[in-house]
Amino acid sequence: MLTGETSHTTPYKNSSANSSWWQKLTGKEDAVESETVDAPKGLYLYGGVGCGKTFVMDMFFDNVPVEKKQRVHFHKFMLDIHKQMHELRRQGLHQDPIPCIADELLENSWLLCFDEFQITDVADALILRRLFSALLARGFVMVATSNRPPSDLYKNGLQRELFVPFIDLLGERCNVVSLEDSTTDYRVVKSAVHADNVYEYPVTPDTRAVFDYEFLTYCCGEETAETYVTTQGRQVHVPEAAVKAGACQFSFSDLCDKPLGAADYIAIAEAFSVVFVRDIPILNTERINQMRRFITFVDCMYDKGVRLHCLAAESPERLYQVDTSMKSSVDEVFAFDRTVSRLLEMGSEAYLLAHSERQEELSGESRAHLFLAPGTVGTANEPVGNYEAVDEEEEEPRVVNGGK
Repeated sequence: MLTGETSHTTPYKNSSANSSWWQKLTGKEDAVESETVDAPKGLYLYGGVGCGKTFVMDMFFDNVPVEKKQRVHFHKFMLDIHKQMHELRRQGLHQDPIPCIADELLENSWLLCFDEFQITDVADALILRRLFSALLARGFVMVATSNRPPSDLYKNGLQRELFVPFIDLLGERCNVVSLEDSTTDYRVVKSAVHADNVYEYPVTPDTRAVFDYEFLTYCCGEETAETYVTTQGRQVHVPEAAVKAGACQFSFSDLCDKPLGAADYIAIAEAFSVVFVRDIPILNTERINQMRRFITFVDCMYDKGVRLHCLAAESPERLYQVDTSMKSSVDEVFAFDRTVSRLLEMGSEAYLLAHSERQEELSGESRAHLFLAPGTVGTANEPVGNYEAVDEEEEEPRVVNGGK
């Protein structure tokens, strides 16, 4: 059990500076650290959409008597790791950056709670294997939620055999608990009580008029204009925004037809407390990339507690139309089940009440650093750089394999 602070200081054996980057990343050299610290076992919760995994984890996080702890969404965690690796290399570090990152993480927290643990590409799989091997060997404790059991992580992924040792390590260092027997989607139960209608469908003159009126209401009389929010050295275009009011509006095409990723959507969620998205089409396998981006977008809005208003062609349950016989084999369908569940909850009284409390915390002044300064290079009239340029890991949208 986790009952208080403990010290975890096992030394990490550094990789040779002469080793290749690929050897370090794949763990073919010095893959696993030296002696392992005697630490409590972590917890790995998995199950279907809305079964209560995140609720259980958050209740644990709020009550465990540990000071050095952190609760983070997995999207955000991986973005931070990539950013740290880039920064260390920029500073001239020629050795393996993983030990440095592990040291820094453990300085701040030895208990880490992950929401939506998932592996979606080979780079993340290899980085996570090495990073968590280092962390767990030093006494790091992980509590995670996922829609898949450890044995299904990165299933059918490229060079998965290099990731399998990490799956074994998870089984050794975490109690794996299944909530798959739960047949209740508690988000749907919560959404049965609606305080407001934030999801309009289908797209008709009447529903568009309601949608437009709601947007004007949340602008609080402020004149709207295009702007840019900043993230990881680039700018994300916001076509219509009332910055002081914390409201903005996008078309589905603005968000999902362009090569945007989690970092961009998180930047939007941190800059605005109310986001409107219009003209959401019916999604199918012909729009697979757009659908993947929309899944990630909704995940980011939900995790940041954003009030999301949608104008769509269909109800959430009918927005993704696909042959149901494919449902057991298509990850995107499983992931979109989570999106449907979240869209329903985001219209619930409980969610909107929590949002109103967050909205009070946001002010134009506290968010000023998120926007480009008026009159400088890179404002709406003169955007900086190539808008289409994205980080390497976001050039192709990555499907979120399943959900809570």
